[in-house]
Amino acid sequence: MIFAPTPPDPDVISQVESEIRRLDDAQQMMLDANEAVVRDDEKTLESMGFEDDHIADLLKRKESGRAAFPDYAIRNNQEAIDHLKGLLEKAKRGIAI
Repeated sequence: MIFAPTPPDPDVISQVESEIRRLDDAQQMMLDANEAVVRDDEKTLESMGFEDDHIADLLKRKESGRAAFPDYAIRNNQEAIDHLKGLLEKAKRGIAI
């Protein structure tokens, strides 16, 4: 049996690209927040949209020797981004995902 190629679905491609952008933004936010916490830079954390109580929690994590956003959270997020990029390539080739 021969199957005709399926044209790429622009809606699926758009949804996957949107999710990749969302996760990329979250990834950058976590990295920037980690750097700001290392520097005790409350102003940067405020400008990033964190509330005062959340900033206090992030700084408290530093006091106990932990990162604001732990490595595993950043790693898991990156794995999700990589997975979605693979799905995006399939979607662009018209392969159902």
